[in-house]
Order: sequence, then structure tokens, then C-alpha cells
Amino acid sequence: MTLDKGIISAVIALFFFSAVSELSFAGNRDINHTGASINGWLSQKTATGNWGGLRDSLEDAGIDISSNYITDISGNPAGGLKQVAKYSGFLSLTAALDLEKIASIPGLALKVSNFLATGRDISAAIGSFYSPQEVFTSGDYFFGVLDLALSVLDDTFTFEVGRIFAGDIFAVSPMFQYYLTSAVNGRLAAIPSDVFFPHYSIAAWGTRVTYQPNKDWNVIAGLYNADPNAAKVNNHGADFSFDMDEGYLAVGQITYRHGQERGEAILPGGISFGSYYESSRFTDLSHPDKRWHGNHGFYLMADKMIYKGEWPEYEGPSYLRSGAMLAESIRKPFYPQLSSLPLDRPKGLTVWGAATLAPQDHINTQVYEIATGLVYQGLPPNRNRDVTALCFILGHFSDRLEGQSDEMILELNHRFQLGPWCYITPDIQYIINPNGESDIDDALVLGFEASFNF
Repeated sequence: MTLDKGIISAVIALFFFSAVSELSFAGNRDINHTGASINGWLSQKTATGNWGGLRDSLEDAGIDISSNYITDISGNPAGGLKQVAKYSGFLSLTAALDLEKIASIPGLALKVSNFLATGRDISAAIGSFYSPQEVFTSGDYFFGVLDLALSVLDDTFTFEVGRIFAGDIFAVSPMFQYYLTSAVNGRLAAIPSDVFFPHYSIAAWGTRVTYQPNKDWNVIAGLYNADPNAAKVNNHGADFSFDMDEGYLAVGQITYRHGQERGEAILPGGISFGSYYESSRFTDLSHPDKRWHGNHGFYLMADKMIYKGEWPEYEGPSYLRSGAMLAESIRKPFYPQLSSLPLDRPKGLTVWGAATLAPQDHINTQVYEIATGLVYQGLPPNRNRDVTALCFILGHFSDRLEGQSDEMILELNHRFQLGPWCYITPDIQYIINPNGESDIDDALVLGFEASFNF
């Protein structure tokens, strides 16, 4: 198997730099030995600390800055088309401006993000449809979101406009972040395989309205320009053209969650239902010269804790605490797929499930996707933030695609939460019928993910 050692060296150097940065602000601390220094460093909110008080000063002034680096290193010792090992990485830098503090405009905030992608995708060597490395994306630098948000009526309504994602809110569950397979991590991946669905590194012009009358219910509707130029790698996310002749994407979702706050006796759980419609023209899978107008689909997600233990103290920011209003996180520099922060959640076992349906099989590669899994927080004893995760995923290809049926994935991993700002997740995946083709050998994938908030 081959591996780009130069890239890995760069990752190690980046991590070392963050350690040195923090220690440089620790000159007035009474550190008796190396172990105490490391433990103190790991207990911080971020790897680079408070920048000598500058970070707090900026936040008080209305400027909130965050950065994350996440990497997946995976290899397939058996199965697939050939045996290789690949590294993929993703560096994000986001700034959120609280314009209520800066310009005295109540409820107004602006969020801007940038991304740098590195590495290669192992799925080409395996021949799989879904990538085992959720952080991989083609290209290098991307301009991310330019999101102007206005929250009114005590965060009941939030209005957003600008260059925004769909996959940060729609078709995504809090449980998905614990897996390395791209089939679920970030969003249900069958949807962007069928329609233009801006997510992860590619944002599009759009507007979104969130209505959250209380902490249990929220309704979200979004409208996006479906210009495919926005997704072209060579444009680096910076093609700001607006062409409604290319069509639009409309998405709606309703969510009910309960038991999300400390002190509630009920076991935490939730359910979301969503649908989408894209007005563009789509090529017939059987007759490439034939085009169809419009495409639509549906999705459902649910999770329920079935065993609940104690609720550990939460070390993250207040806008990510359990039960926080959605508007709070929208205004802050946070994207759930790019974070090392553990969820504010009790120890225990949660079962979850999700499904998509794209009924027009003559134009959709993936007609449906079914996913289910178990998540246990708090194993082994005294590891309150560690998470053990198991999932099964089935993606069904259109019957119009000859020789392709179902790709199935089994994944088992354990996240070692080393501190509020970092984790490491060793991972095992077994891919059955890669790309839905029975003549490709089932693949065993071994790897790990590491994530660091700076």
C-alpha cells in the first residue's frame, strides 16, 4: 500500500505548531512536570488557548474566530479493485461577526468561512460509490459560506441570505458525526448524488427561514440557486454568478426533539421529515439523449436513547449546549461536520435510523438509502465523552443501471475524546458489493480519524 508521507508530516507539523502556540502563552503558569502540562493543554477549549486573552476580547467585541483540522487515513488490506492506503484532510477557518455588538443592529450576524482540502480518496481504488473517508473532497482551496443571518422575536425566527449550505441543516442528524463513511457523515449522501445539494465545501446562493417556537420544534425552509458552476472544483467556491435559468432547489424540513435538556426525565430523542424539489433538467439513465424536467425526493431521520446514564458536565460553548436554540448556532462559527467538540448529551445507548426516497428511478442513480445504527456514549467506565458507534447502510441503485444493485456498508468505531478540542477515532468498515457490482470483491477498510479545534 502507498501513502503520501509528506502530507502526514504536514499534519504532524500543524498539530505541533498548535501545541507550541499554547505553551507560549503559558509562561506564567506553575507547571511542575510534562504530564501536568499536557493534561492542562488537553483540558482547554481549543488547542491554541485564549491567545493571551485576545480571543475573549475579540468575542466581547463581537468577533468570533474558529478553526478545525480533520483527517482520515484509511487503507483496504483486502478486497476492492486494488489495495492502497490514502490520506485526506480538511482545514477550515470561520469568522462570525455579531453585528448587534459591532453596529448595534439587533439580531444581525455575518458568518464567513474558508476551507483547504488535501489528500486523496480511497473509494476509487475500492470501486465503492460511498467514500469511506468522509472528509475527502476534490480540489484544494474553497471559499465557503457568506451567510447574513437575522434573528427576531427571541430567536423564534431566523432569516438567512447569501452563499450558504443545505447539508449543514437539512438531512443531517447529530448521530451522523460519529461515523467515517460519507454515506451519512455530514448528510444522507444519496440526496446529493441525485440533485444539486450544496454541502461541505460548496456553497450556493440561497435563502433560508427557520421557525422555532420552542426548544422542541423547528421548521426550516430553504431556496437555493441550482447553478452547477458553483460546484466546479476549478472555481474554488468563488463563482458568484446567479443564473436562475439553471433551476432552483427547494428544501423543507420539520423536526421534533424531546428530552434534550438536563433534568428532564424523558429519554432524549427526535424525528425529522424533509422533502426537496429541484427544477433543473435531468438526463434519462437509459436514454442519454432524453431530458426530464424536475426531480424530487423525501427523507426521514429518527433517534431515541434507550438507556440513559448520568449527564457529564459540558465543556463546550454555550451556543452548543443541549437545548440551545438553533438560531444561536447559526450566528456562530460552527459547522457540525468540522468540529472536535463532543455533544452535550447524557451517557447511554441511542438507536437511530434514516431513509431517503427518490422515486423517479429513470433519472436518479440512488433510488433509496437506508441507514441504521447504535451509538453508546460513556464506554469504557470513566470515559464519559468517548463514543462507540456501529452502523449499517444500504444504498439501492436504479434498476435502469445494468449490473448495479445495492452497496452495503458495516462500520464499527470508537471515538477517544481526548479533550474538548480533539479526538481520535479508530475505524473498521466492510463494504459489500462496492458500487452495487457483485464482480467487485467486498472490501475491508481499516483507518482512523483525528480532529483538532484551534
